[in-house]
Amino acid sequence: MSKHIKSMILVIVSVMITAIGASIMVKANVGVGAYDALSASMSHITGIKIGTLGIILNITCVFIQWFLLKKDFPARQFFQIAVSIILGQVVNVMLYTIFAGLTIDHYFVRVLMVLSGGIICSIGVGFVMALNYISMPLEGACMAVSEKCNMNFGKVRQTVDVLLIVAALSLAFFSGTNITIREGTMLTMLIFPASMNFVYEKMKATSLLQKLSTEVD
Repeated sequence: MSKHIKSMILVIVSVMITAIGASIMVKANVGVGAYDALSASMSHITGIKIGTLGIILNITCVFIQWFLLKKDFPARQFFQIAVSIILGQVVNVMLYTIFAGLTIDHYFVRVLMVLSGGIICSIGVGFVMALNYISMPLEGACMAVSEKCNMNFGKVRQTVDVLLIVAALSLAFFSGTNITIREGTMLTMLIFPASMNFVYEKMKATSLLQKLSTEVD
C-alpha cells in the first residue's frame, strides 16, 4: 500500500476521533472551544447544522492558505478539504443522530464530558500533527499568515482565538441566542494545549510515524 494512502487513512481516523471529541463537548452545553463556539453561535442563528458550518469555515481556511502561499502551497494540502468534510459530517452524525435523544441533567457530568471531549480532541489533533502529512485547516491558515506577515505563529493563533471568542459573543448578544462561551471554554483552553502537545511528542517518537513522515516528504 502506498505511503500516501497509509498517511491519508491515519489522518482520516485521527480527524474522526477529533470530531467525536468536539461533539461530546458541544453536547455537554457548558461552553466549547473558540472555533466550535463560533460554529455553534452561527447554528443557533441560521439553523444550519454545526458540522456543516464547520465544513464551510474549514474550507475557507484552506483557501486562505492557498491564496497566501500560492505556489508554495503543497498540492497534498488540498486533502484538507476532504478532511474538513469528514470532520463536519461526523460532527453532524454525532450531534443530530447518535446524541439526538440524549439528555444530561447533572452539571458535574457535563463538566466531565467537556474534559473528556477535550482530551479526545487533543488525541486526534496531536496525532495529525505528529504524522506531519497535512495541517489542520485553522492551524494551516494561521501558519500561512505567520509566514507571510513575519509574525510569531503562537501569537497569530492566540489572536485568532480571541477574535473567534469576540465573534461568538457578539453573535449571541445581538441575536439573543445562547452564549456558547462559558466555563467549558476556559477548561478547554487550559487542558487542550498541554494534552495535545503530550500526544504529539509521544506519537512523533514512534517508529511508524517517523517512517511515514520521512517517506512521504
